[in-house]
Amino acid sequence: MSRGLRWRSALAIGAMVLAALAPSFTGAASAAALGAHAEAGRAFDALRAAQPGRMPRLAEPEAGSVLRVLGDAPRFLDDVGYTPAELGVLSDLCDRDKAAITAYISFGAVQPGGGIDAAVVVRNVLEFQDELAVLQPFLARCIARQVPVAEAMLRQMGERQASQLRLGGLKRSQASLLQLYAGVATCLADTRFGPAYCSLLGLMAELAPVHARALPLASRTIAVRLLEPPQQLSAGPQREAVQRIVEAMRDDRCIGLCLLGAAP
Repeated sequence: MSRGLRWRSALAIGAMVLAALAPSFTGAASAAALGAHAEAGRAFDALRAAQPGRMPRLAEPEAGSVLRVLGDAPRFLDDVGYTPAELGVLSDLCDRDKAAITAYISFGAVQPGGGIDAAVVVRNVLEFQDELAVLQPFLARCIARQVPVAEAMLRQMGERQASQLRLGGLKRSQASLLQLYAGVATCLADTRFGPAYCSLLGLMAELAPVHARALPLASRTIAVRLLEPPQQLSAGPQREAVQRIVEAMRDDRCIGLCLLGAAP
């Protein structure tokens, strides 16, 4: 492994570790939250509680059914319209999916002092790549759905309320995005990841222009640094996808959510 690849791998691990315990955008709880997704979240927690020494697997009938509901983007994202007043509902969906991702990534990795064992995180991502291949695309799409809804809400808010949003869940959503880009980086760096997991790359390339609007410029730079430089990749779909991500993240325009995410 080259020095540059080791450096990017270290950045990817760091992003996963920093984001592993962070939820995405937070919003007010809503009675209109989509019940089937909430029920799947409860079922996932019940499966974990029943067998705390292992994680639910996609190949298992009950667990597989639960995971597919949690990752059903067409049902809960594509076919539903969300208004600014319903940002909390959308946030609940993202948070629920993110919690399941965190459970897989951090399984057995939390140390007694509260730290995260990075080697265990990497092993988990490899071991649970099939489950993550169902959950991570949902989170990527969910955050992309949050961006225009949050932007619309921001336009309705005054300066004081915007400051409260800055102190709320925005930075945690940015951490979630960096974790997803770290997942793409591990796929590029390690041939042990299969096509289902690595399909995240194409999705992240598709959504990168929207994701970039939620990231401050410094975080966009981190996303670029996590990835193999496009010119070092063989010509083909992977190189084209990485190039699209890099172009989106190098956009230096910073308005709306980007400004809220900047340091005070």
